[in-house]
Amino acid sequence: MAKTKKQVIKRLQPLDVQILKHLYDYRALSTEQICEFHDMTMPYTYRKLNLLRNTGYIKSEPIRGYIKSQSRQGNYHRISETGIACLRKQGYPVERRADDLRVRRFHLPFVLSTNNILVKLEQAGWTVQDSRDVKRQYNLNRSSNVQGIITSPEGPAFTIYTFMHSTSAKNLAKIIREMDQHQSDVTTKNGQRHFDAYAFFARGQDSYDQVVNRLMDSRVIRECESLKIFPQTFGIDYLLTFGASETALEKELASQLNLRFLPEHTNSENRRHPDGFDQIVQYQGEDMYFINLLDTDVVKIKHILQYRKDRYERDGRKVLILTHPGLRPKHEELLEHVHHVEFLDVSTDFMHRAFTKSNEREAHT
Repeated sequence: MAKTKKQVIKRLQPLDVQILKHLYDYRALSTEQICEFHDMTMPYTYRKLNLLRNTGYIKSEPIRGYIKSQSRQGNYHRISETGIACLRKQGYPVERRADDLRVRRFHLPFVLSTNNILVKLEQAGWTVQDSRDVKRQYNLNRSSNVQGIITSPEGPAFTIYTFMHSTSAKNLAKIIREMDQHQSDVTTKNGQRHFDAYAFFARGQDSYDQVVNRLMDSRVIRECESLKIFPQTFGIDYLLTFGASETALEKELASQLNLRFLPEHTNSENRRHPDGFDQIVQYQGEDMYFINLLDTDVVKIKHILQYRKDRYERDGRKVLILTHPGLRPKHEELLEHVHHVEFLDVSTDFMHRAFTKSNEREAHT
């Protein structure tokens, strides 16, 4: 019986080139990621990847260690030397060889997890740099755990770290040392200081709790402008919805929850506001300082902890903390000894409506 001949690509399509570009830029992507990022159905994704593989443009291998509860986790895909030659022929600037892009098995879960963040944000207009570019640009050690830098359309940039379902104390200690080194190096470019703001993305509650607890005890909390810690899926949704600016969030709170943000001014005794308390909101007929903790920024938590009882009694304003039911238990634990705070939960519906509006605005720009 004659052997069935494998189907190959006879005429390259724009989508083929787009997939190859993504695999060159991001080194490794799962089948599900390629399906989602290119807005394809899963059956069509399988057919498209099969053609690319049969033509020799990509290589596919099993995923291990990415999804904690599954032994079989599908395949990931990477570009081959033939695929790189194809991109070069299409006029795409390529400098690396396929072997340079190969991801070590231990490191693969971190690359796939980080790519979930980088690709989605890039598609939403953020500027993203992966770990290789960041290490080369800022002369960081090749063994550094830094996963990249994301820069929002509004301007703020964040150095990112990703964590899987659990992380060791040793790994967290290494990352804290890296961040200390970032601060001592005072790395600058074009007159601007870098490594002042970080975003940490954790997969799973245990990992999220470990990262929050360790950073609360670290010295870098006093040296950075922002240390945001997100459960990964929630964090991506948050950044896609509100960006890195509090303005979009405040507009949504005013629209959906009728919160009234007051103009900035000093208090009645002409004293400056406490550090980090830049916003005053009117809530249930009372003026309060407003802190958004949907990003679990431990620098903001430090400011709340420093607003002690004696200062509150002189100032007279409570702190209204914006939180989410999935985050609130951790926030309450961290602030259990601060009694002049009130928590305001925003629901998943609130986030969904805000996300829908954000997409509609983007579609009309």
